[in-house]
Amino acid sequence: VHVLLGGRIVRSGGPELALELEARGYAGMVAEAA
Repeated sequence: VHVLLGGRIVRSGGPELALELEARGYAGMVAEAA
C-alpha cells in the first residue's frame, strides 16, 4: 500500500497500513506529511 500526496509517496506499508487508513482516514496521513 502506498499513500501519495502531491505526486510523492509519503508512506508505504502492508495490510496494516490499509487498516490504519480505514481507521484514521487520509487526513491523519496528510497531517503527518506536512
